[in-house]
Amino acid sequence: MRTGDRQHRLEALALGALVALGAADASAQADFFRVAPGPLSAAHERWDNSDGCSKCHKLGEGVTNLLCLDCHDHEPLKAAIFRNEGLHARFKDPCIRCHPEHKGRSAAIDKWDLLGGRSSFDHAKTGFALTFKHAKVPCTACHKRTLSSGRTSYVGLKTACIDCHKNPHAFTTAEIAAHKCEECHKGGAIDKIRGSDVPFDHGKATGVLLVGPHAKALCVACHKGGKMANVGEPRTCKDCHKSPHGPNFAENKPCGRCHSPERSFKRPSFDHDSTQFPLRGQHAKEPCEHCHKNPKVKPQKTCMPCHTDNHKGRFEKRICEDCHAPGDLTRMHFDHNKLTKFPLTGLHAQQKCRECHRGTKPFEWEKLESTECQSCHRHQNAHKGQFKDKKCAACHEKGGSLTLVFDHQKDARFKLVGLHLKLSVAEQCKKCHPDKRYRTNKLRCVECHKDSHKGTLGDKCDKCHNNEVKFAKIVFDHTASSRFPLLGKHLKVKCEKCHPQKAYKLKDIRCIACHAKTEPHTQKLGDACDRCHTPDPGATKFDHDRMTKFPRAGKHKDTPCPLCHRKVEPGTPPPPVGWAKNVVLPEKVDRQFPLMGHRCADCHRDHHEGRYGAACDSCHKPTSFKDVSRAVHDTGSMRLYGAHDRTACSRCHGDGRLLTGLGDLCQECHYDDDAHHAALGPTCGDCHTQHDWLPATFSHTETGFALSGAHRLAPCSACHGLGTYAGVPTECGPCHARQALTVRDPIHTAELSRCEDCHSQATFLPARAHHPTYPLAGIHVTLRCRDCHGAGSYAGTPRECAGCHLQAYLSPSTVPNHSALGFSLDCGSCHTQVSWIPAHAPN
Repeated sequence: MRTGDRQHRLEALALGALVALGAADASAQADFFRVAPGPLSAAHERWDNSDGCSKCHKLGEGVTNLLCLDCHDHEPLKAAIFRNEGLHARFKDPCIRCHPEHKGRSAAIDKWDLLGGRSSFDHAKTGFALTFKHAKVPCTACHKRTLSSGRTSYVGLKTACIDCHKNPHAFTTAEIAAHKCEECHKGGAIDKIRGSDVPFDHGKATGVLLVGPHAKALCVACHKGGKMANVGEPRTCKDCHKSPHGPNFAENKPCGRCHSPERSFKRPSFDHDSTQFPLRGQHAKEPCEHCHKNPKVKPQKTCMPCHTDNHKGRFEKRICEDCHAPGDLTRMHFDHNKLTKFPLTGLHAQQKCRECHRGTKPFEWEKLESTECQSCHRHQNAHKGQFKDKKCAACHEKGGSLTLVFDHQKDARFKLVGLHLKLSVAEQCKKCHPDKRYRTNKLRCVECHKDSHKGTLGDKCDKCHNNEVKFAKIVFDHTASSRFPLLGKHLKVKCEKCHPQKAYKLKDIRCIACHAKTEPHTQKLGDACDRCHTPDPGATKFDHDRMTKFPRAGKHKDTPCPLCHRKVEPGTPPPPVGWAKNVVLPEKVDRQFPLMGHRCADCHRDHHEGRYGAACDSCHKPTSFKDVSRAVHDTGSMRLYGAHDRTACSRCHGDGRLLTGLGDLCQECHYDDDAHHAALGPTCGDCHTQHDWLPATFSHTETGFALSGAHRLAPCSACHGLGTYAGVPTECGPCHARQALTVRDPIHTAELSRCEDCHSQATFLPARAHHPTYPLAGIHVTLRCRDCHGAGSYAGTPRECAGCHLQAYLSPSTVPNHSALGFSLDCGSCHTQVSWIPAHAPN
């Protein structure tokens, strides 16, 4: 406790006492100041009166967080807490734990020591860790806003870089949202960022690929002034490099087609294969300028501009490369299988070209119009023109042969399996192909078989039927192929039970659609039966803890369902304690599941008669009513520790008093136990803890008078015997004047005002000699004080020898006779302070 705060409290107490003696009708005000904690800080000075208490204190609840956050400057902090942002959103303790009040006008109401101190505060706890250059700037560089009290505000700042830093890159709003500053400015770097440091694809984003020398260049070398955005069209090499090829060379082509940024300009990397004219044979040996004679004219990609057509236009729809190798006209490589509609197989592949394409000159190549066998060979159409687009060899072993190589599984669109395959083996093809018509175009079952379902299930019969057996055999997988998997009892139900008259497509597949008449809950619990039941007989998956708002615990876990699910007439009061022990349970549970209520007070009579509200679980546990939780005291200003935590509730909450509103000041309960008689105010916690009154944590150093020596062992009552703590003198005289009067050697008069000149706080005796005006030496050291200061007179005592020894100087018995011989009064010229004799002769 600070001396100034205690002085203020004592002055308040003294004022209250005078008012009480002078006017009896002011007793209420005196009672208020008797328990007043102390003056408010400068920030809340205007509320430092009895009318201002309700600004921070709520009746019955003490100081609440909402009262603090609803006030003036704290609105931004309140909004941040509700958004779960910042440092304060992490705290669960009340505001007053870190921001105490009633400590005096000059007291600070922010306890930084609870956070490790202001200088060593971990800023990462606010959600914004200080790294790199942020860790070096002072707090006030960012926290510039001040409150009405003049203190610095540490809340309300945003964490985005753009909120504090200007936009040097001229980014748009969309670009700011797409990029994060720390992606490029790693380690806090600002102006020494190179192309290799950027995390995004520079080539894709700007059209300039950063490789080779570009990757080593500083960003500001190209982006003058740091402007990264709004550069206009994608930049090209010509924007920075002057072309040595002149203005007409490849005007519309990028430099990268021939040059690579990874290598020198003098080493072109152009790959002619990337064009539509790859260089082969003799072409690869020719220099570029043989074909690229005019930079303004683009060479053609065909052979004709350079070579004469010996075929005289016969193959105008073909390119030379189809037959001739590039750069070598003598080598033929025409691929008849790929480039024509007639692949050469069998004997055809062994024939010379001129066997079919007759003629002798290069332009005499006969063009065959048809690829069918009958265009060259005699053929009798035995299939009534069905296979004009089919080659004979596709089905027959050879021309004119009836031996078939046709494979129904590979060559037809309808694969033969099951019963259909047996027809094929038995050579019963006419069953499906009457009158030798092999192209029936019938691929679906319904085109040959009558659909007993009249099209209600579609035309995919194989979903339910297998063509290896008769239609009567059902292979339909209800679980895999329908919306309603068959489980439990449904597996044993016949199909027609649910699908009468072969109505297989049901619109409503809910349980209630079939079991509405037998549903015992009469749909009071809804129509989602599968939430609680499974198709297995009697099976249930209902979980009271998970599927209701009332998880069962303690006694409720073993309570039979009918005890809570029973009908109660409206207005019926809750049953008395122990009612469940006398209830006769019905043989069957009421499937309507009526509820007695949702609150504890609906089923259990409230012994407190509603005085403490309906939240019984704030004190009681479901294991037993007598099992009362002390956690109710874990919130609010009166938390229980030490001796309070071991004290019975009735000790403080007796005589039927409410369990709230008893106050959180020690003096409310310990006023008669206060050894200080309320002289130090109601905040006993400044010196004492809840564990025990002693030892106290009060340090006398806070008063400005540190205790040492014998003062440390003295009881408090020795100095504060009358309960007076303010105005107690810190000098020795006011407390030890009586002791000083009893001392006779030396006699303590007002001239000896500074006790500490001779005495220490450890003990009065022995006392050290203090003779500042006349240093004692020789025989003078052994003398008692009263020998020179017999009457207690200290000022004016002579310092010369003659002042005390003049009588010996004048006495005729003194040998030699100093007066008769005219010796000097300066005794020190012959004598020393050690002894008069021996003496040396005067000069």
